[in-house]
Amino acid sequence: MRVTRRGWMAAGLGLTGGLAGGLASPTSLARAAPDPAPAANRPLPPPRLEILSKSGHDYTSALHSLSAYAQAELAALGLPGMTLSVTDLDGFAATLSLGWADRERAIPVRPHHRFQIGSISKSFIALTVLSLVDEGRLSLDSPAAALLPDAPWPDAPITLAHLLSHVAGLADDAPIFPRTPDGRLWSGFAPGSSFSYSNTGYRLLGAMIARATDLPFQAAVAARVRDKLGLQTIAGVIDEARRAEFAVGYWPADQSDDGGELPRSPLEMAYWTPEDNAAGSVGATSGEMAFYIRALARFARGEGAPVLSNALARRFTTPVIAAGEFGPGARYAMGVAVIPVDGEDCLHHTGGMMSFSSSFHADAKEGVAAFASVNARLGAYRPRVTTAYAVRLIRAVRRGQALPPPPDPLAPFRVKAPQAWAGRYVGPSGEFHLVVRGGDLRLAADGVEAATLPVGADRITTDHPRLIRHGLDAVRDNAGIVGLWWGETLYGRDGPRPQPVPAAGLIPLRGVYLNRDPWVGGAEIFARGESLVLAGLGELIAHGDEWRLKQDPGGVERARFDAPLNGVMTRLNVSGADLIRLSV
Repeated sequence: MRVTRRGWMAAGLGLTGGLAGGLASPTSLARAAPDPAPAANRPLPPPRLEILSKSGHDYTSALHSLSAYAQAELAALGLPGMTLSVTDLDGFAATLSLGWADRERAIPVRPHHRFQIGSISKSFIALTVLSLVDEGRLSLDSPAAALLPDAPWPDAPITLAHLLSHVAGLADDAPIFPRTPDGRLWSGFAPGSSFSYSNTGYRLLGAMIARATDLPFQAAVAARVRDKLGLQTIAGVIDEARRAEFAVGYWPADQSDDGGELPRSPLEMAYWTPEDNAAGSVGATSGEMAFYIRALARFARGEGAPVLSNALARRFTTPVIAAGEFGPGARYAMGVAVIPVDGEDCLHHTGGMMSFSSSFHADAKEGVAAFASVNARLGAYRPRVTTAYAVRLIRAVRRGQALPPPPDPLAPFRVKAPQAWAGRYVGPSGEFHLVVRGGDLRLAADGVEAATLPVGADRITTDHPRLIRHGLDAVRDNAGIVGLWWGETLYGRDGPRPQPVPAAGLIPLRGVYLNRDPWVGGAEIFARGESLVLAGLGELIAHGDEWRLKQDPGGVERARFDAPLNGVMTRLNVSGADLIRLSV
């Protein structure tokens, strides 16, 4: 799958590290863009700092360091703009506006610009549900099917608490009424036993809120959370009426090639996508988010007023399950994750929309928090390194310590242990070399050297013109990497390898499938010998009339092929949504 709200099965970049070291050269991993538009080359405007309120701490030096780093990140990755906010529990709040809100018209980001915060919206949903629990109108232990009887629930014993913590086993982005043989949802594991992020679960929570309150979910969220926190101006949905308030969003200009989301890949203006979705449809300014993340930090201290009782505020922010997709050591509570930054727990969440990427960190113990949003999508990038660095800077000021050095903005985009990949790879129509230059893995072929990008432990992509179309999947044995798959072509390390013949039964299934809904996106299916592979996600294993990812034997995500015509399947159903085979 190329595009989903999270990236199906969290198959995107592991953007969790990068909190040590100095600033890297923006060109070391930069994609060479042919003749980019003049607007894309326009230098960033001067950043704008606004102090909204003061406390007893002078954060001037920290804010200057944060601004310098954020500008370096925008430049290194080729992103248009960023809005930032920093706050503490003593009353301080400040915003930073960087880059372009509209690159083509040279409009800088300003504090009044709204950015789409994506899945950070889930915390608003969780708070609304918990407010209803506080009143006794809902129960965390109630069966979900009893709270929303019209939905096609699976037989698994899913509770309200399971949905809030993404432990129900529901698919990431299945339609509430999926096109499946029985028309029902399913659970890929025993509820409560594992973590699997599910936007479907939060859409169902939105419907539960509406049923319990007799209000549209966004109206209930406004009355129960935003209004009580003094955040009446936040946009609860992304609609045409408020479009002019938002920064312009950008996405990769080439969304068909696997190499199109490397740092400094060409970006183009995205089309406007209205959203009225409980899984993520909030638009906010940096100032509004400063006061919201301050409230989240108070909730983590067990101070629930004016939204929750203290007991449920603690429940809201108490983690219940490991959630590695948010980073090493991350756990998930209810609508928020908890992750260590330098060994100290912070509330954390990210948000990805079609053309916006967001993050926040809040250290309740130290009483500091930061939010950032970028008006662009670039793979699985989120500005989490920026918000974690902001927390580290503000902590240092409060503790009288030296400010930490800036992170390397390109660290999350570098192949780890590049020497393990380095070598000569030979295929039926040529060869290429993977070489290490200054610690970076580069791909050299046809007299051209290009960047690489890690996508999980066993996959890299490149912007090399010959190989940009597909990623490169490692073939390993006990000695390490012995070959690389590129589509259905096998390249051998240090010499050619036999090309496996696709199994006859798999040939009708392979191909490119597409759904015009950008949240569903597309899938490319390969037949590699006896193995059926979903590009970017790995091998599929047959389970009766459906297929599941090898690493997901319970089948949180499920695929089915049907509608044969002239000997090939013309339709691929992925977790209840149809994709149609492309014939070109």
